[in-house]
Amino acid sequence: MTKKQRVHVNFFAPSTDGMKAETSVAKTIIVLWFLLSYGIPVLIWLAGLSDPNGLGESFITNARFLGFPLHYWLLAQGCTMGYILLCKFYCILWDAKNTQLHKS
Repeated sequence: MTKKQRVHVNFFAPSTDGMKAETSVAKTIIVLWFLLSYGIPVLIWLAGLSDPNGLGESFITNARFLGFPLHYWLLAQGCTMGYILLCKFYCILWDAKNTQLHKS
């Protein structure tokens, strides 16, 4: 029985073309995930800073979408749908990178 050689995998220093392609896709998705996770709450917070009463009211908290306050909908449903779309986007990007790898 032959001993299998270990493969060195490092996210920050990928060694093969396939690893480089996958980490570039993953890095793109991580940046988009960060913007989705922190961008929407920060946007809501920034919009509420101009409230003279200090309650954080803004057009985002006063607007309604599908019967819910817009800020609630953006955080509860919008982010959830955003994560699902990120998964789909990951598949699209990975498929495109994989196709490029196999053509060259």
